[in-house]
Amino acid sequence: MDADAALIARLDELIALFNRKGMDVPDGLFDRRTAFVLNGETFEALLGRPTPDPLVLMLTRGAAGFRFAAKSLQHALPDARIERGEIERTEAGGEPHVATRIWLSGHARGTGEAVDTVVGVDLVIDSGGVVLTASATVDRETLQRIREARLRP
Repeated sequence: MDADAALIARLDELIALFNRKGMDVPDGLFDRRTAFVLNGETFEALLGRPTPDPLVLMLTRGAAGFRFAAKSLQHALPDARIERGEIERTEAGGEPHVATRIWLSGHARGTGEAVDTVVGVDLVIDSGGVVLTASATVDRETLQRIREARLRP
């Protein structure tokens, strides 16, 4: 299996795990360096903490960072499901990128309001197929609705 096929297989496995409410992460997809970015802000910045803080890095990077985001999303949208679109591989700034769109759907906690949105995803990957940076772009209105749902009991 070539590197692209292996990466796509790991991404599809991650999506399947998420849709089953699993918190496992496929081996080799993320490592402790993997940074997560939402609408241009790192998870560290969203927490209001400086990047060098070791505790914050431990919570926001790698598999733990993915689990942090997935659990928050699944709390806000208890029936959250994602599907991915076509994957496009590009080079930007000398780094390999993989871009796709994710369709996110579910119902908001507390109100049952439907959420259906497209999330742009850009992954910077290393030569071994490990994701170094995972960036997601969501329209601000939908993101605010998800944040509000996350706060509901």
